[in-house]
Amino acid sequence: MSVHPPEKYVVMGGAGMLGYEIVRQLLSRGHFVRVLDLEPVDDKRCEAIVGDIRDPLAVDRACKGMDVVIQTAAAVWNTRTPRSLYHQVNVDGNRLVIDTCLRAGVRRLVYTSSMDVVVDGRKPIVNGNESLPYPSRMPSDAYSRSKIITEKMVLAANGPRLCTCVMRPVGMYGPRDKYHLGNVIEMARRGVSLRLGDGTALFSHAYSENVAHAHVLAADRLRPGSPVCGQCYFICDHYPAENLFDFMEPFLRALGLPVPCRSIPYRLALALATLAEVVVPHSNFNRFAVIQTCVDHTFVDVKARRDLGYAPIVSREEAFRRSLDWLRDGSLSVIPGSRGARTSSAR
Repeated sequence: MSVHPPEKYVVMGGAGMLGYEIVRQLLSRGHFVRVLDLEPVDDKRCEAIVGDIRDPLAVDRACKGMDVVIQTAAAVWNTRTPRSLYHQVNVDGNRLVIDTCLRAGVRRLVYTSSMDVVVDGRKPIVNGNESLPYPSRMPSDAYSRSKIITEKMVLAANGPRLCTCVMRPVGMYGPRDKYHLGNVIEMARRGVSLRLGDGTALFSHAYSENVAHAHVLAADRLRPGSPVCGQCYFICDHYPAENLFDFMEPFLRALGLPVPCRSIPYRLALALATLAEVVVPHSNFNRFAVIQTCVDHTFVDVKARRDLGYAPIVSREEAFRRSLDWLRDGSLSVIPGSRGARTSSAR
């Protein structure tokens, strides 16, 4: 049970990988939880609303009488998704959420952003923190562009009537992961046994339950006068960071799948990905995926540990076991054309 009195929470995107873990943790603390999602939540302890964050009636119903909104729902990057949908869901939908919170008297809003808001697609990031600026030019990638716009909007909304903060998880994985684990495993099942780059590039990961824990801590501390108000936080996991293929190797071996041995040099992979974007536009082999695999993208969560009291609650070993159990259960459903781990439920 929480040391604080029970409160009323709505988790938007609560049926997704991250959202569902947030729901479970809030329920375990004795809070009332309402979920707004395109899919129903299989947990009778919470109140479920099947709906879209673009729907004013659904959002109004979800926010009515609530103390806190944790907003994880998003249109996640997918080569088959129309570019306009990212703006409609990630920007217009979140604008509606903010406006509804203000109108309904919701006092606290925690928004799930992404590490991608500081990735410019050219420079490596080593032990990046919240001092990193947004890219000097808005990215052409519609997903990243929409997350930058929305993050700025949420932070600007912080004020006396509504306290807001932003979570920036790094590459997230865990049960119900349809993207990060799914794509590499699906490639292995298809017999694709290639590594990108020379294996020296490092990438930060975070287990979904640990990221959910950070969200719950943020919601609890997000009160008037708190240093959390109007701030953003990178949420990481266990150090040190690893190369993506080294991170995936234990999963592949445990599942009896081939471990990639041959490698494609970074420059050649980038050239092939550029061509693939023209010839096979719906392929998940694209320039952004190559850059994130072959260039360092590591982050630290010193600020979250200081302000939120955050620390991982699930060990690396246990996170691996739980994720592997889920994969072995045959629950894996890969979204064709998706690009790696995302911080929100796939909506």
